[in-house]
Amino acid sequence: MKKLALLSIFLCGVLALTACSTKNSSNSDSSNNSNSSNSQSGENKTVTAYNFSAMDSEGKTITLNDYKGKKVYINMWASWCKPCLNEIPELEKTYQKLKDRKDFIFLSMTSPKDEIFKNQNPADKDKVTILEKANELGITYPILFDVNDRFITNYNIRSFPTHIFINSDGTIAKKIVGMISTENLEKEIDNLK
Repeated sequence: MKKLALLSIFLCGVLALTACSTKNSSNSDSSNNSNSSNSQSGENKTVTAYNFSAMDSEGKTITLNDYKGKKVYINMWASWCKPCLNEIPELEKTYQKLKDRKDFIFLSMTSPKDEIFKNQNPADKDKVTILEKANELGITYPILFDVNDRFITNYNIRSFPTHIFINSDGTIAKKIVGMISTENLEKEIDNLK
């Protein structure tokens, strides 16, 4: 019994170190969401990526369709999430290495609490705080802001960081929850079709 208790404590610790959960994850359920995908489950079904609509830091509306025909990587993160913050320097290095590729888009997404974004269950602080944290960490890749909880809901985001890889045909190649190494990130990007 003591070994089981220790094993349970160890597993909880590992989960806490690799991903931060959202405040309220009951707002999205993958069984009710035909647009979500988790390739780690071993299923080989093709799922079309949800055509999200988000805002950039200038207030311009950005959609997934804006990148039609390109391979897309999206990092969902939060400014309070330690694993997210720990992996950002590596994400930035990868972005710098790949940013000039014409067939590839590197994005990040957050869920701010500002009223303008109309998120019912925001997972992060306000836009100004998020951008200050991004500046402090040296992020130069595009930061998008979820609107009406559409990204979090339709991509079934339950913890941070979450990494989404979308093929050029608009299908989800993979969704990885938790921190990702530079090697795995680059491998998954290279595997995009």
